[in-house]
Amino acid sequence: MELRLTPPRIIEDLAPAAIHEAVWKTCTGKGWYYGNVSVSERPNVPFWKMDLDEDAATAALWGCAKQRCEALAGGPLRVVRQYANGHTYGQGGSAHQDDGRPGTWTLLYYPMQHWQPEWEGETVWVNRKGDLASVVRPVPNRGVFFDSRIPHYGRAPSRICAALRVTIAFKLESAG
Repeated sequence: MELRLTPPRIIEDLAPAAIHEAVWKTCTGKGWYYGNVSVSERPNVPFWKMDLDEDAATAALWGCAKQRCEALAGGPLRVVRQYANGHTYGQGGSAHQDDGRPGTWTLLYYPMQHWQPEWEGETVWVNRKGDLASVVRPVPNRGVFFDSRIPHYGRAPSRICAALRVTIAFKLESAG
C-alpha cells in the first residue's frame, strides 16, 4: 500500500515587511559557497548554499512561521537545520526527500524581493512514480510547508533570469 502524504501547504505573506527585508539582506551578503547538491541517487548539478543556523533574521523568520507550521503539523516543532539554497540558470536540483522519517517537515521560504513568472524556478513535488504532484512558483515572502518525505526538487531559473533563485529551508521535526 502506498503511503499517502499531505500535499504542500502554501503560506502567503509569511513575514512582516521588515523581517522579509532583513532576511533578503542576509541572502545578498557574504557566506555563500558553491558545490551543494540535492540528496539523491542520481548525479546532481552543484548549486549555491549559505548556512543560516546562527542568523538572527532567519531566526525571526521562524518566529513568524512557527505557530502556523505547528498548526499544520498538529503539534510542536523544533528546527534541526536552516540554510539557503541558491540556483542560477542550469542549476536545477534532482528529486529527493529531505528526510524519510515520519514526523519530519520542511518549510521553504522565498526571500527574494522581486521575481517574475517568466524566470521560472518553481519547486516541484513528485509522487512515488515520479509524476508531477504539485508545483509552486517562487513568490516573494511565500512559504511552503510540507512533509519531508515527499520527493521534490527546485527547477533552475530560465535563461532570461539574471537573478539568484533563493529558497531558505527550515528542516523540522516533531518536538512532542
